[in-house]
Amino acid sequence: ITMDTPSNFVPHEMWPEYRWVANPPSICASEVVPGNPCGIRWSLWPFTFEEHIGDEEPKLDTGGLLARPRMVSWKRVHRTDVPKGWRSGTYPWRVDAYHTLSADYADSWHISAKRHRKKWKSSHLGKTHIIEPISWPEYAAAYKKSTVAKKIGLEQLMALGRRHMAGGPELFGVRELATREIVAGTAIHYSPTCKSSMREAPFMLPQARNAYAMTGLVDFWFELSLKRGETFLTFSYFSHPGAASEWEGFSAFKRQFGVTEVAYPPVLWRLVSGKLF
Repeated sequence: ITMDTPSNFVPHEMWPEYRWVANPPSICASEVVPGNPCGIRWSLWPFTFEEHIGDEEPKLDTGGLLARPRMVSWKRVHRTDVPKGWRSGTYPWRVDAYHTLSADYADSWHISAKRHRKKWKSSHLGKTHIIEPISWPEYAAAYKKSTVAKKIGLEQLMALGRRHMAGGPELFGVRELATREIVAGTAIHYSPTCKSSMREAPFMLPQARNAYAMTGLVDFWFELSLKRGETFLTFSYFSHPGAASEWEGFSAFKRQFGVTEVAYPPVLWRLVSGKLF
């Protein structure tokens, strides 16, 4: 794992096209905190929180309807010092990974991923399964029947739904031709500004395993991103000390695709005073 990341690689929350610094529960009141880095503040009385992502120290006197006494967290990308007044956590706030895209992208894949890609293309793509854009109702219904939903629940799906309603990512699914059922899927975000792409909330049903549908979806994402001129493909949420154990199997799958892992510095936090009403 490296913290020496390219200066033009940033986590997806910092893409101007992504527009989601954090994901507060939908029942909370929330507001954007202006500045660089941009932040978000949310409250479920009597608790109020604020979060920023970036290497510039957040300004704490920006005002706002929710500028009450609050807990502020600051997630850095490259910066490792701890300015006065901040306290540091112990573990990375997240471990992501990126693949630097080129025409021969599969050459850096693990041998098993190469083998599964070959089997997908020769025996399944266009013969037993196809990949196509799908609607949100189809995506959500299939996700709820997937292995991912059984392991980690529906939190990722609910967050994706909020982003999709706000004009977020494209949704793609693997359709089994014999049954017309969606058996795997992924959401894809693009950032022309950062020349980056990220997949979110991927899933697969058990019957798609022997068709190598998830490897097929990853390959589809690589091909589509290459056509669109992207540089970095981001795989997010890798297992690390302090992370949920459920991430380990998903992380092992993602490590097959020629990625460089990035451990972001521990989150900084502080209590900030403000108006009570």
